[in-house]
Amino acid sequence: MVDKGPLITGISGIRGIIGKSLTEDTIKRFSKAFAAFLPKNARVILARDTRPSGSVFLDVAQKALSMSGCQVYNLGCCPTPTAKLMTCKLHGDGGIIITASHNPSEWNGMKFIRSDGVFLNQFEHNALMELYESDNFFRNSGGNIITIDSSESITEHISRILSNIDVSSLRKSPIKVTVDFCNGTGGLIVKNLFNELGLGKQAHYINDEPNGHFAHDPEPIPSNLEDLGKEVVRNKSAIGFAIDPDADRVTIVDSIGQPVGEDITLAIATKTLTDQKKGPVVTTLSTSQTISDVAIANECDVHLTPVGEVHVVEKMLETHAVIGGEGNGGVVLTQVTPGRDAATGIILILKAITESRQPFEHLLSCLPNYAIQKRKISCDKNIIDVVVEQFLKENPKAHVHPVKDGFKIFVEGKQNCPWLHLRPSNTEPVLRIIAEAQNIYQANEICQKVERTLREKMVNN
Repeated sequence: MVDKGPLITGISGIRGIIGKSLTEDTIKRFSKAFAAFLPKNARVILARDTRPSGSVFLDVAQKALSMSGCQVYNLGCCPTPTAKLMTCKLHGDGGIIITASHNPSEWNGMKFIRSDGVFLNQFEHNALMELYESDNFFRNSGGNIITIDSSESITEHISRILSNIDVSSLRKSPIKVTVDFCNGTGGLIVKNLFNELGLGKQAHYINDEPNGHFAHDPEPIPSNLEDLGKEVVRNKSAIGFAIDPDADRVTIVDSIGQPVGEDITLAIATKTLTDQKKGPVVTTLSTSQTISDVAIANECDVHLTPVGEVHVVEKMLETHAVIGGEGNGGVVLTQVTPGRDAATGIILILKAITESRQPFEHLLSCLPNYAIQKRKISCDKNIIDVVVEQFLKENPKAHVHPVKDGFKIFVEGKQNCPWLHLRPSNTEPVLRIIAEAQNIYQANEICQKVERTLREKMVNN
């Protein structure tokens, strides 16, 4: 029997290995299921990232949607945040983006969007999966396919950024920037955006061919930023940005080529915005305390949500938040697009540098300094309650945050560091252990204590 590998499903859509767990038939069936999920003769926006397999999969999806009676608006190759805002602009009933986000090139997938441009929540995802598994799809007449020039979508996205962020300090600034697009969709918008601002001449780009042939592991985490760091130093840039293939996450290296951590993107973006505009800030239980501290210092309420973009965006819309995001380099301004957006994140970081007239390292030094550690361990998720009970006994002052996504525990009772977040993974049979403290030794100690307790409980069971 041939191992087809995993088909990962969840509120982030579906992802699988091309030709194994993800085939043309998978794309066709999910497209038909999504058509059944939407109103009859729905308007569906369709887009893809730059992966070579995306062209074929997009064609399969548009034909399946059209045969189901949908009016399909094919945006072609464009960033995920661009497709989301175009779903709203074109009054779509929903949208599909063919992408596997930060997964390696042998993967692809589908992200599903509601009429408000937001990803499906858990309830909606469950309804879609029921339709997919029923295999009882309908065929309707009246479907057709309309091709939208990708430049129109990019122009709209740029217009929204420039109309919602004051970029006067950026226009024709002499700041030098290096960007690694990983041959994804980020270059389609960022290059045009920089040209519009007069930054293009001194910008340096690497891996900027939108062909989907990733020059390195595409997830923008510190271990994948070595080439970017070298280019920043070689070109004497003030800062470097790494963007994932569908351009919804961006992380940073400083002027000496060192990664600064994924949470820093949202931290500086939040400080930049809330220095000038007060209002609620939304992020997840697993995001660094730095973001909460920055917001509270600017007299802004902070709302924490379960992990996942849809939870952040729904809470932002509910509270009319001024900014939100996740600690993976995802920045959200809902007035630009209802989801994480690398281009928005970049502009807010550059705005902070140019307005302050200080180097990026100075901005970094002004942030609260914490250390975060992340582990995972294979175990039965049902054991988490026992482990938390033990941890609370050992830490009588500890306070459990009321929002449920596993357990977030503030060790000293106040909603600040040190904290521990224990949660079952949505995609793997593992328990994720995240701890943040004033230093790396304390964060490690918290993780190690929890790991020891987990292993003891597993032995006893």
